[in-house]
Amino acid sequence: MKNNQIINGKEFDRNTGLGGSDATRIYEGDWHQLWSEKTGKSQYPDLSDVLPVQMGIHTEPFNIQWFEKQSEMKVRGNNEHFVHKDYEHLYSHPDGIIDRVNALLECKHTNAFSNAKKVADKYKAQLQHNMMVCNYNKLYISAFFGNLKYEVIEVDEDKEFQEQLLSAELVFWHYVQADKEPPEYIDFSNFNKKEWHEGRTIIPILSRS
Repeated sequence: MKNNQIINGKEFDRNTGLGGSDATRIYEGDWHQLWSEKTGKSQYPDLSDVLPVQMGIHTEPFNIQWFEKQSEMKVRGNNEHFVHKDYEHLYSHPDGIIDRVNALLECKHTNAFSNAKKVADKYKAQLQHNMMVCNYNKLYISAFFGNLKYEVIEVDEDKEFQEQLLSAELVFWHYVQADKEPPEYIDFSNFNKKEWHEGRTIIPILSRS
């Protein structure tokens, strides 16, 4: 069962790898449901009637325009497809690229009661995944808070977190390729180690130098 989404007018099968939103779910420990979706055993949730999601999608072009106007920096490459240099199953579709400062752009439309720290924390895994896959060390969040407040949030790469995230993503993908059910929940703190012990199996996470 394919789980396709439309990227720049073309169908893209999300089951072929892991993107930024998948990174968030892995970080949060939502392994079993994501595994079920990636192996085609269940469909992704239907978000067509989820207002915050649809509002973010439909305001994204305006968000980019507003960022360009406020920052006086041009944005290109909306939803350009990137693949990790070492792991072809890790992909990213950033909202834009800012050549002037060599950074990625991520657009968010959140509630009026949020703030910059909450947004950066909530999307930490997605942002770090995108920087890691696209090989950028800086990212800007262009954020609308309700309809009265706007802020640009600068986020730097976190190499230690990215290594931990990469470890988790590689182990998760092992379960997908093996078509083996993972636990319902796996705590992200497990992946500050170089090996993941799954019963009697020892899965090497990252190649040792």
